[in-house]
Amino acid sequence: KKFVDDYIKMVHACARRDKGNVIECSKSLGFLTGDETKVMLDAHCEAGFTVGIPFSVDGEYDFAQTKGQLTGRVSEKAGTLVKHRLTPPPEEAYSLHRKLSGAFLACIKLKAKVPCRDMFLEIYDSYNR
Repeated sequence: KKFVDDYIKMVHACARRDKGNVIECSKSLGFLTGDETKVMLDAHCEAGFTVGIPFSVDGEYDFAQTKGQLTGRVSEKAGTLVKHRLTPPPEEAYSLHRKLSGAFLACIKLKAKVPCRDMFLEIYDSYNR
């Protein structure tokens, strides 16, 4: 329950590009220790903001228009994340991130238009009641 509580808050913060809350949630979840360098924090937040893009767009998010931008932008940060990471990601994140990545890739391949923000906010609001 605590992991889901913090993770849904982090997704919300990523969608709003709220660096402070991304860092706080990431510490609580175990993605960060609190001793990271500014370079690591910036790369971590930028990767999160990139993954949060579909959840930040009003109306339908057009995955066909991403043309590799989502995966490419996260991949650009991978070297920095690996080099400067002080702790491995929490165990729960591995399967969740694989599923999210698979869903994004399927949507890109299908050229899907999905109201990601509306769907997420409905779940977020319902979860926080």
